[in-house]
Amino acid sequence: MAIQQKLINYLNQLLKHAHDSIKGYKDAARNLTEGSLKDFFIERAREKMVLRDALLEEIYRLEGKPIESGSFLNLFQRSWKNFKTSLDHDNEKEIAKYCLEEEKKAIHDFGVLLRNPELVSADFFTVLEAQHDKNLAASKALIERIKA
Repeated sequence: MAIQQKLINYLNQLLKHAHDSIKGYKDAARNLTEGSLKDFFIERAREKMVLRDALLEEIYRLEGKPIESGSFLNLFQRSWKNFKTSLDHDNEKEIAKYCLEEEKKAIHDFGVLLRNPELVSADFFTVLEAQHDKNLAASKALIERIKA
């Protein structure tokens, strides 16, 4: 039972990050004019919603109680980034850098579960693998955007 509770707590941490990522990508999209980067951020927010829903389902499957929102600290960080990028004339690169940081965190956080698939259901593991692949692809795309 203690192991199950630790897993629920870990999944709730991932859920908190998913909530924060969804809000972060929506904020990033709002800070841009129309274009491919804005569309990219909107799509990433949708992908994070898929992850959020899978996390909720897995936590309920484990008879846990999911957290309902992201972290206050992340709200503060997003607000600061929004303010900072509004002052920067080259804000697309700044926004991309911030989102790249978030993608790197997600890749790191998924590592534990990807190395230990027996901890979660097969359905959730499938979603997690797909999200991990999307995080890697998003990171590469963001790096290319920053370099440009």
